[in-house]
Amino acid sequence: MRSKALPKSRQNATGLTGYLAGNYPLRTVFWGFGLGGGAACVLAMYALATNLPAMQATAWQFGLLYAFGWWRATWKSAGQYAGPSVWRRGAKAAVVATAVLVMGVAVYASRLNRIPFSG
Repeated sequence: MRSKALPKSRQNATGLTGYLAGNYPLRTVFWGFGLGGGAACVLAMYALATNLPAMQATAWQFGLLYAFGWWRATWKSAGQYAGPSVWRRGAKAAVVATAVLVMGVAVYASRLNRIPFSG
């Protein structure tokens, strides 16, 4: 049976590696990086796509990259959360719900043959 402990190389990791390994507290990852960072990411995507129309696809790719990172970090952090299980389940449900939403927007936009949110 596999142990759920982090490998020694990632237990004290900080920065991006620690973020993706789930070393940050669930509330920081979910609220700070999810809500705060997500809002900043959407504003940056909008500003980039509005001011530089040739960069619309790049803005969308940047947003997807940020979302994938947040989904992984939230999932890992929720798995290590020692508090009430309702928060762990709620965070994982939010990951699934936002992933379904983002993928739905991407599929819908691809059916329209255009870049999402490009106007």
